[in-house]
Amino acid sequence: MSITPPCEISVKEILPAVRSIIATKLVKEKGLPIYEAAKLMGVTPAAVKNYMDKKRGNASRNLIERDKRIMDMISDLVEKVYSGNNLDLSTYYCLLCAEGKKALKRNGIEIPTCIYETSAVIKQ
Repeated sequence: MSITPPCEISVKEILPAVRSIIATKLVKEKGLPIYEAAKLMGVTPAAVKNYMDKKRGNASRNLIERDKRIMDMISDLVEKVYSGNNLDLSTYYCLLCAEGKKALKRNGIEIPTCIYETSAVIKQ
């Protein structure tokens, strides 16, 4: 048994990959300047640049990008952010984390579930 909480693992593996994909979509697909993408994402411009240069978030990114369901969720989120909806991205990260775990599991990488995932909101 590990004393490392599932969220800690997710923050190191899934969240950076998701942020990397979001940053790339905002800058390359939507044409936003790095500074604007950073502002919308709540990160620094340097972080956005590192995500785009694949210096951050690269470990699980390829597996996540190959999963249609999570990519559809990410694309939908990017559209909402780009269209000017004042969204708090943190509200979506739990959903993206849960879906990211499923995507990784389909590729043989098991990350323990958290209490949010075991609640009635999301069924495995």
